[in-house]
Amino acid sequence: MGLDWGGRRVGVALSDPSRTLARPLVVLRRTGSGEIPLSEGEEVVAALLNLALLHEVSGLVFGVPYYHLSGDPNPHAPLFRLAGEALACALSLPVFFVDEGQSSEAAREIRNAYGGSRRRRDPLDHLAAATLLQGVLDSRETLGDPVGSWANGSGRGR
Repeated sequence: MGLDWGGRRVGVALSDPSRTLARPLVVLRRTGSGEIPLSEGEEVVAALLNLALLHEVSGLVFGVPYYHLSGDPNPHAPLFRLAGEALACALSLPVFFVDEGQSSEAAREIRNAYGGSRRRRDPLDHLAAATLLQGVLDSRETLGDPVGSWANGSGRGR
């Protein structure tokens, strides 16, 4: 499951069972102050847990904005990592952190290429999550060990 985490919304994407293709799934709204860290009792956790169980998710690909567009380090990156670690713990899933880089810009290009220009106000978060997840699926390199020790050997798939 790919996640494009934000203070107000979370984009969710899934891979197919063969881990070849990513597809955008849904944009979930977060409640609260709009801060990056995961807050105690957030409803988004229950929604993500339901999706993970329904789709037999085996791990999370979590986008972190390590750098600004200028190339300068993003001081908020550690907050995103904390949110990802807390979410992985809450869902009992391993988490792989990836640089979200230009995922939002890629999502805009995808929307525009497929006639979405008339709906410019619709959130792009699920498309950004699919872009992140597809990048990982396309990579033939190993991601290394996930953060956490939740490997369960159940063979669950996405």
